[in-house]
Amino acid sequence: MKRFVSLDILRGLSIFGMVFSAIIPYGVLPAWMYHIQNPPPEHILDMTRYGLGWVDLVFPVFIFCMGAAIPFAFRAKWKRSGMDTRRDLKDIGERFLMLLAFSFLCNLLQPSLPGYWSKFLILAGFGALWLIYVKGASLKTRIAGWVTALALLVLYAFAYDVQMTLFSRNIIILLLAFLYLFGALIWYFTRDNVKWRLAAFLGVIAISIVSRFLGFDGILYASRNISWLLNMEEINFLMILIPATWVGDRLLTMQEEHDTGIPRGGFLTHLLFWGMLLLAAWICVSSYNRWLPGGKIFTVLALYGLVFLMRKKAPQYVPLLFLGGLLILSGLWIEGFEPGLTKVPCSFSYCFVSGGIAILLLLWLHYLSEFFPRGVLSGIFSGAGANPLLSYVAHGMFVVPLMRITYLQVVYQWARPADYPWVGTLSAFLVVLFTMWLVSLVSRKKIYWRA
Repeated sequence: MKRFVSLDILRGLSIFGMVFSAIIPYGVLPAWMYHIQNPPPEHILDMTRYGLGWVDLVFPVFIFCMGAAIPFAFRAKWKRSGMDTRRDLKDIGERFLMLLAFSFLCNLLQPSLPGYWSKFLILAGFGALWLIYVKGASLKTRIAGWVTALALLVLYAFAYDVQMTLFSRNIIILLLAFLYLFGALIWYFTRDNVKWRLAAFLGVIAISIVSRFLGFDGILYASRNISWLLNMEEINFLMILIPATWVGDRLLTMQEEHDTGIPRGGFLTHLLFWGMLLLAAWICVSSYNRWLPGGKIFTVLALYGLVFLMRKKAPQYVPLLFLGGLLILSGLWIEGFEPGLTKVPCSFSYCFVSGGIAILLLLWLHYLSEFFPRGVLSGIFSGAGANPLLSYVAHGMFVVPLMRITYLQVVYQWARPADYPWVGTLSAFLVVLFTMWLVSLVSRKKIYWRA
């Protein structure tokens, strides 16, 4: 089954954003270059700050992409080998466990170690992950990867005194593992009934409301016996993932009916899709600056205009735009009943607005891929997005160790002068872009990591 390239591009951009935002100069850039609730210079969590910035968007966008990809993955598998409920449920469970393992391995296999030769150990850890997660690997290959990984962990524990606990996991991958488990099961059992999926969506909202009312979120976070594995964000973020599965269903149907094209309709077509990008930017700017009344009024008018143009220029995408607009407007309305739009704690408005923006960005990227199919950047990000596990660890476990081994890290540090933080930001941008390019080369060879 043909991949929906725009979804890969959006996923690649979100991974780029996650890696890039983690390595930009610390504490010296404007506040909008960081998580809204972690302002410079100290980056201490401030739960009284509200709003949505681009850094706050990258993770929800990735969740959206994961949800939209679920129907594509299962339908492609059924097309190859038929439908088998027992096998499908087994595959869901296995992928969950492999993602759960990845959340620990990708963290534990790249500790901060002193010395030149320790960088080769990080590369060995990268190689171990390659053997474990590369698609199509034989059982012997995977066993070799696990043996290598476990040997490295023993070495780190006894030779380098690296502390390993149940909290030694990557929280992002941990969340994604549970979101995939719950989201895939919900989609699987509601794949032919949108009403039941809507009921599941409303059920998630109800669980979140009850949990907050009873203070269950705080109870989970406070319990160290539980919080290493479970927290309510594994439920809350389903408010992004479940609508995304419907988007995936819709796109898959359109693809099978060869109805994904966008007519070349002149200026208004360009205005329509660039307007989606501008609206996404406006929502972030108005939310960040707390222009709440004016921001909401303009957003309503802009969405009305976009729907009007979409009906004229690409009517097959109206349901997607309508869903995106509904999520955004619902989120902006709900924000009035919350302290504000926040990532921590995860507010309803945060989930709804970011999910709606993800749809706008997907439609805009699809327009770009239709009108400029051979773009260099789209090729890089689609290749990186098709290989998300590799993209996520390639910078920290491959590019950075190689730069230190070859002393290119000296040049990189020189290109990050303390007095010119924007120069350092550009350097970080180029290094992460280079990383995504390397991953895209691997994807072109049809080599993929899969959980």
